[in-house]
Amino acid sequence: MNNNDKYFKLTTSYLIKKINFCSKLILFIIIFTYTLSFHFLNDAFYKSVQADTTISQLVPDQSFDTGNHIYPPQSNQNSALWTNIGSAETVETSTFSVNLVNNKSKSAGYALFNGAIDMTQKVSFSGNFSLQANSSTDPFAAGDSLGFILTPKSTDFIANNLKSNLAADGTSNVVGKYLGIGGLSDSIFMGRDLYQNSDVDLDGSGTENAASNNVSIRQTNNLGELIKQAYPTTSVPNTGSTITENMKIDWQPSSTLTNDKNVTGELTYTISSENGGKATTLSEKITVARSMSLGIIGSTGGNFGRLTYSSTEDEFNAYKGTQSVQVNYLDQDTNQPITNFSPSIINANVGDTIKVLGKQLRDIVDINTFSFLTPEIPGYIFVSAPPLVVANNDAENNVINVTYKKLPIGKAHFNYQYSSDVVDQSILLPTINDTEGEINEAVIMPELPNLPDNYYISKVVTTDGQQYATLKDAISGEKYKNQELHFTLIVSKVVVPTTSDNNSSKQSSTAERKNQQGKQTSKDSTTVDQPQEQETIKKEAIHKNEKPNSESNDTFKEVNKEIDSPLKLPLKMPTEISQMPQSSVVAINNEQSKYPNVSAHNLEIQVAGTAGIFAGGVVAIGTITGFNKFYKFLKIVKK
Repeated sequence: MNNNDKYFKLTTSYLIKKINFCSKLILFIIIFTYTLSFHFLNDAFYKSVQADTTISQLVPDQSFDTGNHIYPPQSNQNSALWTNIGSAETVETSTFSVNLVNNKSKSAGYALFNGAIDMTQKVSFSGNFSLQANSSTDPFAAGDSLGFILTPKSTDFIANNLKSNLAADGTSNVVGKYLGIGGLSDSIFMGRDLYQNSDVDLDGSGTENAASNNVSIRQTNNLGELIKQAYPTTSVPNTGSTITENMKIDWQPSSTLTNDKNVTGELTYTISSENGGKATTLSEKITVARSMSLGIIGSTGGNFGRLTYSSTEDEFNAYKGTQSVQVNYLDQDTNQPITNFSPSIINANVGDTIKVLGKQLRDIVDINTFSFLTPEIPGYIFVSAPPLVVANNDAENNVINVTYKKLPIGKAHFNYQYSSDVVDQSILLPTINDTEGEINEAVIMPELPNLPDNYYISKVVTTDGQQYATLKDAISGEKYKNQELHFTLIVSKVVVPTTSDNNSSKQSSTAERKNQQGKQTSKDSTTVDQPQEQETIKKEAIHKNEKPNSESNDTFKEVNKEIDSPLKLPLKMPTEISQMPQSSVVAINNEQSKYPNVSAHNLEIQVAGTAGIFAGGVVAIGTITGFNKFYKFLKIVKK
């Protein structure tokens, strides 16, 4: 083996190694890039879909539902779902625990559940209550009331009622002997009534105007006044300096008609001591609102001590109370509803936040926030819509007013007007509808009604006196303004030249000849177009308000001329054939007689086809030769 062969083999081997390395590297880069991009795009898409799942498009006069109407089983343990009012202070957040009153006289503390309870469904929940008197040996001398409340009022109303509902002497009309439900209409207290008041506790046992171990179910009337008698109550004694008891509420609805505002059912209250022993149960068949707010109350008067509540691990079985939220679409300038845009209705959970956003806006929302997109209203732009926390049984405030700003509108007027050179102007010209649009928007082209026969638009004049050949040219670049725009379309009449009698007779004979020729057919049975179609074209052009010009007239003449001429063979052979020898001409004629369909055009196609086949063969041979050389090269490389 000579040096050249050795050098060739070494070079070839080196190149093959480099090629293998580069191909593997390229393959790795492709796979890595594809995998990275796939995971990145998939993650981004997933996040965007997740963010949009709580956003819905509002439509006027339609209803929407936020869904998510069942409470999680551990909702009562979530401190984020409770709001403290008055003297209440959260002690433990992992499992919600609160000091309602901490050794203060004449105090009251609420822990209010942020949502509401759907009383059309079965309900059950429980909690642990503790009481410890401040100074007395009687543990029940720790205050006035301790237990659960159910009320149709919203949490805001309950808080305001506690602050403002005071008697003339400054004492509360809410707590104390009113058990925390004074001033709350159609509400219920379930728990320990720790003081036997002679004026309002007519069915209770024990010493009047003294500490009491009674438990009871108490209600207010529709005026928020405590019902003084005919209520379930019983004595439940207990011992110890600190008493801890479990209180449980069960509700079984018996009437759940969809359209009823109220629901009738049986309410059961059960109390049992932490130390065991027999449980005591009270029950009452009552009628309540469909959606009730839940709260915990602890209040003190002259007797006071430490009153607490803590959640239990028992499941919180309840559906969420819902309310209708009305979304109004208002004109900002008039504060009145926008015509033809009726309110939308959203069925939402009490305590949820509803946000209404403008087009293409997005918001970061939590599980209890539901966002909606406002509808687009022609001629208006979205301004604002305040967010709303849904209140319980508060139709007056469960309203979102979406305000829109009316955009300024510009108008464009169009009208036909006869040209001054039109003698007969007795025919009434049609009316053109105006167009309108937002300021600085392009002027819209109106729909032009047809003009009478033989009339056309000769020019268009604008307000400032500018003249244009067509309306399209006149409105091009024009935009609506605060001032109204005017476009006058000048109408002229087609001038028909007067003909002499001689010309008339010629035209008559020509028409007869055209009719005769129109009936002729070519040898291949293709019907010749009749000249009347050209007249139709003329009329259509005039009907389309276009001015017939000299060029179009010449075109019509040329077309008519072609149709008028009879079908006949060429009188003269092509120059190339005439210059051929006679024998060649005869040969060509003989060939043409054999192939009557052969023409110069067909011959050109045949020649081109033959050339194409030849070129294709050359390419094919070249390709095969190339493959053969490549194969030989591979054999050398392998060696």
